[in-house]
Amino acid sequence: MTIYLKGKSIIDCVSAKPINGGVIAVHDGKIQAILEKAPDGARVLDCGNATLMPGLIDSHIHVGEDAGRDESVKQQHLQPDPLRAIRGAVTLKNDLMAGVTSARALGDGQGCVDVIIRDAIERGEIIGPRLQVAAHAIRPSHGTAPEIGIAADGEDEIRKAVRKAIFDGADVIKLFVSNVSRGETYLDYLKGDLTQVSAYTKREMEVAVEEASRCGIKVAGHCIGGKVVQWALEAGLASLEHANLIEEEDIPYFLKYGGYISDPNLILFFDPVRGFESPTIKTHKWNELPSWWHEKVWRAREQTVRVMGKALKAGVKFALGTDLNHTQLWLECKYFIEKIGADNMRALAAVTMDSAKLLGVDDQVGSLEAGKLADIIAVDGDPLADISALSRVKLVMKGGEIVKQKI
Repeated sequence: MTIYLKGKSIIDCVSAKPINGGVIAVHDGKIQAILEKAPDGARVLDCGNATLMPGLIDSHIHVGEDAGRDESVKQQHLQPDPLRAIRGAVTLKNDLMAGVTSARALGDGQGCVDVIIRDAIERGEIIGPRLQVAAHAIRPSHGTAPEIGIAADGEDEIRKAVRKAIFDGADVIKLFVSNVSRGETYLDYLKGDLTQVSAYTKREMEVAVEEASRCGIKVAGHCIGGKVVQWALEAGLASLEHANLIEEEDIPYFLKYGGYISDPNLILFFDPVRGFESPTIKTHKWNELPSWWHEKVWRAREQTVRVMGKALKAGVKFALGTDLNHTQLWLECKYFIEKIGADNMRALAAVTMDSAKLLGVDDQVGSLEAGKLADIIAVDGDPLADISALSRVKLVMKGGEIVKQKI
């Protein structure tokens, strides 16, 4: 049976302007057409003054970790896998209710919790966004976040680690290509974070891309800045995660090789409630951290504004993610507009069509077009006038199935 969704306007994320009025025809889980009106006697779901748009896509999450918990990131990663899976199921349901219908999970330990949850969602045993997962992230033995990934050094070990991730069910390969750690304490981690120190060589990254590409899989790299930025783009990494210390001379490399900046950490740097400097944040207690960490954050924030703003104007591609700040993709859009200089349509693209292109699923999701999966949300307000409308999701349809309805 065909259902027709009606709202005040439709943002299809293809057209330059919204479609006033109109209805979206959904049949058998897919978008059939966008029409001026529904046929007489048709089943119409009237969303009133809401705006209809594609389901959101979060380009960077971690399944078993959430900034809302009163535990450090490391503590959350070190919890038993069964508990992390339970937590992940709850968190991903919350993401879906916030309008995220697709997401990319980029590192959840060595127990393949993300693979298990992805498959459970696909079987309909639990509800959540459709996921692309890394199975296990790959890091050098002196790299950051040992609890997240497996260590692999040199070409042979990297080749083996990529093959193992693919065998274990990876849809994407995640490499930690910048930042090193001289120890396992949280302060050791912070000393290695927000630096421009390269963790992998260019050739090591090339090997990872070679192995992944043969299986049609892309490679994402945790990359804050430094010479490794240019190496990673030349090697063929699809996205550089965070990239807060990139330099102006890196911009032509993004443009030449087509790499994305993904999850630029805007919530962490700019939000007074959920960011680094918030007195209430639970995973990073600002007032208990040393002054040298404060100075690193301030430097990275300034460089993020200055260089990413220029990258955006130059045409570098962005995909926005929330990392551990689940359900807050709208906030990342807010700061993408306010701090980096995007207009509202560009911000919407960064959480719909542009992210779909990064994930390689733009033939299925990311826009409201005939033949694509019926991933549709209704938001209270006009996100082109006020991006906070994304925080007021009234309806979520995933693959033609209504999973949330407050209309």
